[in-house]
Amino acid sequence: MTPELEAILASLSPIQKEAAVWGDGSVLVLAGPGSGKTRVLTSRIAKILDDSRGKNFRILALTFTTKAAAEMRERVELLVPGLTERAFMGTFHAFCTQMLRQHGSHLGMSPDFAIFDQDADREALLSDALAVAAKTEAVDPDDVRWLKTIDQLKSRLVVPEKAASQFRDTRSGEAIARVYQIYEQALSERNSIDFNGLILGACRLLRDVPGVAERTRRTYPYWLIDEFQDTTPAQYRLIQLAAGDGFKNLFAVADDDQIIYQWAGASYRQIEKMRADFRPELIQLVENHRCPPEIVGAANLLVAHNTFRTPGKKPLVAAKAAMSESISLRLFESDSAENEGLAAEISETDPSRWGKTAVLARTRSLLVPIQQALQSKGVKAVIAQRRDRFISPQFTWLQACLDQALRPTDIRVFKVLVDAANRVAGQDLDPAILAAEAEAAGLSNFEHWGKTSVAMGNTIGAKLGDFAVRLAQARTAWRPVVREAIPVLVDSATSAEGVVSDAADDKAAWDICVKEIRAEKGGDIDLDELIQGLALRSKEPPRDPSTVTLLTVHASKGLEFDVVYVAGLAESIMPSWQSVNKGGESPEMEEERRNCFVAITRTRERLILSRAANYRGWSKGPSRFLSEMGFSEETEPRL
Repeated sequence: MTPELEAILASLSPIQKEAAVWGDGSVLVLAGPGSGKTRVLTSRIAKILDDSRGKNFRILALTFTTKAAAEMRERVELLVPGLTERAFMGTFHAFCTQMLRQHGSHLGMSPDFAIFDQDADREALLSDALAVAAKTEAVDPDDVRWLKTIDQLKSRLVVPEKAASQFRDTRSGEAIARVYQIYEQALSERNSIDFNGLILGACRLLRDVPGVAERTRRTYPYWLIDEFQDTTPAQYRLIQLAAGDGFKNLFAVADDDQIIYQWAGASYRQIEKMRADFRPELIQLVENHRCPPEIVGAANLLVAHNTFRTPGKKPLVAAKAAMSESISLRLFESDSAENEGLAAEISETDPSRWGKTAVLARTRSLLVPIQQALQSKGVKAVIAQRRDRFISPQFTWLQACLDQALRPTDIRVFKVLVDAANRVAGQDLDPAILAAEAEAAGLSNFEHWGKTSVAMGNTIGAKLGDFAVRLAQARTAWRPVVREAIPVLVDSATSAEGVVSDAADDKAAWDICVKEIRAEKGGDIDLDELIQGLALRSKEPPRDPSTVTLLTVHASKGLEFDVVYVAGLAESIMPSWQSVNKGGESPEMEEERRNCFVAITRTRERLILSRAANYRGWSKGPSRFLSEMGFSEETEPRL
């Protein structure tokens, strides 16, 4: 055993250690916020790897974000250096991508398939396919509106052949089924799959090709799933199909008090199904090492009002010593006063603390005016959100360039490449004209654009063109091309006002993405693995340590801060208007309560609960959650 692993196991509490050294058999670890679940998970992975040195099996560890997977991988590598290659640590979608790369030929896919992860790209694909189909059959080009319905069908693992039966209205069902079929055919013709199709495709493999499930169980005799409460029905079906009837080595970490993605399919039912299917032992991690005792007490009072919880679940226990004034309340006359008041309070704190301060609210619309108020007072503030694309033209071009090297006939990507290069180099090339010229010259669009850019004599354009020509003629040269292109792209931004920060941010995001992809794949990667990995990852840069972070409650999950402000604690805001209308005992109200529970337990030191008496001119009473946490209107200082 390595000294690092020995030390961390010795530092665990008895109940944490019981989970970390668990042997064979399934177990459900109910881990409350701040209970050290990540230490337990990583210790368990490291312990299995260390105990099985010299063996060939691998460990499967699934989580819900690439960031969480990267953190897990880094921690395990510190505990057992050199052994992480024997563990797959990634998201469900990344695991399905790997499965389809290895076995997708059974579905007619080649390993270098593209992943359509952008709605605009998917709509354009379907629109083009419908336009072609409309020439020979009665379909409406405007049926692109059914794309969201197709997503819903995929999330329920419904294939095109079964789609019509899902609708009461036969005519509508048949129309949607035909559009779904046309869309899937268009993807197939391009050796592509969309994001929602990854889990559906993997489930089809596991169901229709029994050897895939058998190989999965043989390769991965130990499975670990983090944030199990967030699994969707489709993800749980994937687990069932892979497990078959006999597999029972599932280690699931969950907290039914943190189910806040019900709208995406997460449900307490998945935990109930797991208990019925795998018959796990139950371990409860109840010591909260993050929050002061006063906050832990408020959280326990709040969530005790919910009924959709594991029977016999224990309340959280504070591990920290008591702190004075760990919870404060703020009451303002109006929402504008709340925005200005919170901004003024934060602006008066030590700037070195801003990076450890967060403002949370139920919706993004509540955060925007708070951000504006903070910025007007000289406080750097950013609203955290997933960024699915690179935002600078420099790195948009780079990703499109690599994509074109892999798929030179993809006109969609070619248009993105030309537009981005025009913005970087100040050119005015037309992708339609270039495509026609390329066809006449017998060249790919990609190579013809590169040669045209070189011939134009524009310094930056010529350099980008040269990179493209080299890739078009030998895509195996992508590694040196990327190494040479990145400094050129970053330097090109310095002469364009307003672009510098975007390119610098994208460079930081690019480095993170590539590092994560390489680690996930266990070392060197192919070009198709890079492109697929980029499609699965958010492109936001690292947080600025001098910036206040503003987040929706959903975006705050898994994070923690020294100081947390929760704004908008008023009826019909938190809880939402929709949940109030559903009733106080409704599942929707319980989820809103869990939202509040998640929000307050992000706090390491100080929690400020804020509300206004009026929002947009409408009077709002205090959130019921305030009284459920033990606070009354008399305790609120009116500001």
